[in-house]
Amino acid sequence: MKDLSKLMQAQLKEDHIDLLDSIAETATHDQVSVYVVGGFVRDLLCDIKNLDIDLVVEGDGIRFAEKLAAKHNWQTQNYEKFGTSTLTSEGLSTIDVATARTEYYSHPAALPEVKPSLIKLDLARRDFTINSMAIKLNGQGIFCLIDLFGGETDLKDGLIRVLHDRSFMDDPSRIFRAIRFEQRFDFCIESQTKNLIEIAIKKNFIGGLSGDRLMNEIKILLNESDPMKCIDRMRELLLLQAIVPEIFDDKLRWITLKKIDSALIWADMIPMPKKPEAWFVYFYVLFMIDNSEAFEVMMRRLNFPNNIYDRMCLDRECFAESMRCLNNEKDLKPSDIYDVFLKQSSEVVILLLVVCPSERIKKYAKLYFNNYYKSADIALNGNDLIEMGIKPGPIIKDVLKALRDARLNRQVTSIDEEITLVESRFLK
Repeated sequence: MKDLSKLMQAQLKEDHIDLLDSIAETATHDQVSVYVVGGFVRDLLCDIKNLDIDLVVEGDGIRFAEKLAAKHNWQTQNYEKFGTSTLTSEGLSTIDVATARTEYYSHPAALPEVKPSLIKLDLARRDFTINSMAIKLNGQGIFCLIDLFGGETDLKDGLIRVLHDRSFMDDPSRIFRAIRFEQRFDFCIESQTKNLIEIAIKKNFIGGLSGDRLMNEIKILLNESDPMKCIDRMRELLLLQAIVPEIFDDKLRWITLKKIDSALIWADMIPMPKKPEAWFVYFYVLFMIDNSEAFEVMMRRLNFPNNIYDRMCLDRECFAESMRCLNNEKDLKPSDIYDVFLKQSSEVVILLLVVCPSERIKKYAKLYFNNYYKSADIALNGNDLIEMGIKPGPIIKDVLKALRDARLNRQVTSIDEEITLVESRFLK
């Protein structure tokens, strides 16, 4: 069997090497076998840095996690139903600990029912061969690779392969993961696996996923370094057509999607107070529909989480309002530009740049973030205005806006000029 001890020591930081010793010591004392599994092993064999450690315990995973945490004063969060625990600490990546288990799916897309098992059965329940390898961390065979399904060979051949024919029926979210790993590593989905994906899509197993699970898989996929490759692959496999058939008559959508990357690069060079979440920009363009009624029907059908729905609706309104203001050919004053961009999320700013890629809008965005965002501060506050004789109430907000606009438009440049403006405009 292949001994990976030297390879692991080369990959892991010094504190993580100490962690391996601690894991082995705790496992031996607890008389259990512990394995590192999944993505860590896959990336180790590919010489890719990955310090996200997933442990599987042949025994009580939660009990082992609590004993390991107690030795290092770490925090644990337990999930009794699945026999798992998450360890968190300062300076180390999160460590997930699971009881070795086998799974049973009562119907397609259901959450699995689990029961304890041995490492062999635990590896057999995983999504793809390249994620079904393990390395033992204590006892006989320590640091040896356990590869029961040809994962190392598929890694070398660049193949994404499921372990059994029911894989996508049991868990349709694996379709998204197959695309994600294929595009991330520049691999190829193996032919039989591709056939199984096409069957699962045709039978609409995706429709059995909850809105939360569907949203989570889409978000992770759109967070990949090149989300357009994933989006194009979803189209090729007819996955997007199955999820959102409403969007496929709109050719402009696909042109817009391909412009997002350059707009995000532009945003990196601008001092935006909050950088845009790239995944949400892609998500917005994919799932936004101009027709309000069709949009509502689609969102109800997909049952995305409420926070995503609310965010989509808010950005949709802001985007429409901004388009109305910016499409006016009249040059905008600094205060007008400030009013337009102040209301926008950073994601809407990116959308404006990709939907209306005119130099005028880019110029306004630069002016806002480089100049107006910081120069809108005023010296007087609400208490100052009340002391000057302004009555408390909505008028305070109007006066403060007038002062801010005057600052932006260079009509006032000092506190004395602010006082003069208030006296002349609001106290006569």
